Amino acid sequence: MVQGKLLGSTGRVIFLRLDEGARLPQAIDEVLEAQNIGFAMIQGIGGLRWARVATFSPSENKYYSHDVEAEPGHILELLSLSGNSVFGPDNTYYTHLHVTLSKDHNTLYAGHLIEAEVSPLAEIFIIEVIAPIDEARRLLSNRWKSQ
Repeated sequence: MVQGKLLGSTGRVIFLRLDEGARLPQAIDEVLEAQNIGFAMIQGIGGLRWARVATFSPSENKYYSHDVEAEPGHILELLSLSGNSVFGPDNTYYTHLHVTLSKDHNTLYAGHLIEAEVSPLAEIFIIEVIAPIDEARRLLSNRWKSQ
């Protein structure tokens, strides 16, 4: 049986346009901090010059990362950016993002976004979640307990 629990409601919705050269996820964390947002959902699209993407191996309990770079004169199409962020008990943002990228007509990459450089732009929505921060931290505590 699947059960859901009302955690909270949505608050402010922030539109973030990132221009050439902006870095992810750093730019998102800067906005979260500037706006004093403790818990958020994140969605976006756009283009990237390069990205470091990781996939998890449950059998080995570790991540494998690989770098993806656009061909000269092209971009990596950021088909989907999706994730969330919580302000941890150590005063650090724990932003967890997944991406789907297209390098050309036949090659897709997907996984955890470790870092990336925007080119030519990215359009990102940050949706604040109004919920008790202790509950959000409890739900996502694996992020700092595993480090």
